[in-house]
Order: sequence, then structure tokens, then C-alpha cells
Amino acid sequence: MKKILTILFLLFLISCETVPVSERKQLILLPDSYINKQSAIAYKQFLQKANIVSKSNPQNKKLQTIAKNIKQAIHQYFILENKEDPTKKYNWEINLVEEDQVNAWAMPGGKITFYTKMLDIAKNENGIATVMAHEMAHVIGRHGNERMSQALLIDVVTTVAQTATGTTLQGGAKTTYNLLRAYGIFLPFGRKQETESDYLGLIFMTIAGYDPNETIKLWERMRDYTKKKGGAPPEFMSTHPSSENRIKNFRKWIPYWRRLCWFLVVNIASRNSNCNNCYDIRAYCISFGTYS
Repeated sequence: MKKILTILFLLFLISCETVPVSERKQLILLPDSYINKQSAIAYKQFLQKANIVSKSNPQNKKLQTIAKNIKQAIHQYFILENKEDPTKKYNWEINLVEEDQVNAWAMPGGKITFYTKMLDIAKNENGIATVMAHEMAHVIGRHGNERMSQALLIDVVTTVAQTATGTTLQGGAKTTYNLLRAYGIFLPFGRKQETESDYLGLIFMTIAGYDPNETIKLWERMRDYTKKKGGAPPEFMSTHPSSENRIKNFRKWIPYWRRLCWFLVVNIASRNSNCNNCYDIRAYCISFGTYS
């Protein structure tokens, strides 16, 4: 038993990696190549059944343009930080799907889907950029791989513990275990990943020249829409933070970016002669009176 625990501990140490930008330590047990391949297969199967909106559709054209701008902003960010751009290995694919559901989601490797109903809540380019940057942040943060790695580790530890003690979880003990697993680990961790993606997304959309103040307005619209639909479950029962907490976070984060405007403009422009959106960042800073 002691040897097994030692092996698991060493495995944990060598599998501990760092999320770009936030610098949070994360557990990655599975190869990205494997995860991305499986993701691509699953996404292809989804698209075969989905009502995909044509790339020539004006809404989809706008979506693709915003995605392109944010991808470029992400690249510029890593140039600024003098770090390797992890998105070089991603095969980004963004699709707009006809669906009466307010949702957008991402899969490992850069597969992103927007539902048409989400555009009603996003309302404008800045709102779309808020959602797009958030979904791209999930990919960059390798959140899909991290969730699978976490689940795998818990399953292995549980199996080892049961084998070592000669017991199995049954009845009330199994129910308690499943509740603790969901409400004590997976749901809180899901909210942590969502908050991280909100933060990273705010950085990326700002560098791309979009107005970060729209993040607050978008989540106010989402809050109001959810209330009309009967309300959201309590936050502790959800993988996502409440709209109110997301609004509070953005109100806290945005002033920080006001102070960094000069830093963004000068450093990105000086390190990248092809900084196509530096003018947009400068215009945003001027609106705050922090750049002239």
C-alpha cells in the first residue's frame, strides 16, 4: 500500500503543469495529442447531426472575424510575455449552429461551437468577443484534459483504497461518496475553471481591441434572461459561477486593465511590428484617459 501511494504521489508531481497567464498549477495526466484526437473525432460526429449555419451567413462571418482577431491577440500576448504560443498546435474550428439554446462551448484542441440563441444575448461584437475569448481560454487552459485527469486520478485512488482495505462502496456509503465527489470536488472545480476562463478571456479580448466593459453588460443580460426562464440553480449545485458573482469579478478586474493599457500598447507594439490591433488598444486606453 505504501509503495502504491508513493508511486501515485510521484505521478502527481511529474504531472503537475502550469496554466498559461494565470500561472495556476494543474494536473495533466493524459497526452494532449490523445485528448485532441479524441476531441476532433467527437466534434466531427456532433457536426454531422448539427444544423450548421453556412460560413457565408453574415452572422457567421462576424463570428469568424471576431475569432480571428482574438486568435491574433492571443498570439500577441505570448509574444509580449516572450513565451511559446501553445495555440500553434491547435487546429481551431469555430462553428455557428442553429439552436434555440443560450450556450457556447469548447472542446480540447480548439473546437468551438456557438448556438444562434447565444448571439441574441451577446447582442453586439463586444458581447460576442466576451464569449469567444472565454471559450478560447478554456482551450488554452487545457481544462478538458484537466477534468479528465482529475476524474482518472480519483478513480485510481478510490480503486486502490478499496483493494487495499478489501471493501467496496455500497448503499449509503456509495451515495455519500458520489455526493462528496460531485459537490466537494467536481462542481467547485468547474466553477474555478469558469472563473479562470473569464479572467483569461478578459485579457485576450482587451488585447484584441474589444471593450471589456461589455463583459458586465453581457452577464447582466444573462442574469435577466435566466430570471425570466425561472432562475438558475444555487451556485453550489452548478459547474458555473452565478451571473452576479461573474459581474462582481469583472468589476474587480477591469480597473486593473485600465492601469495596464500603456504597458500593453508600448510592449506589444515594440515586440511585434505586425501588431494590427494596437490602434484599437490605444483607442480603448484613450477612452479611459490613461493613454495619450
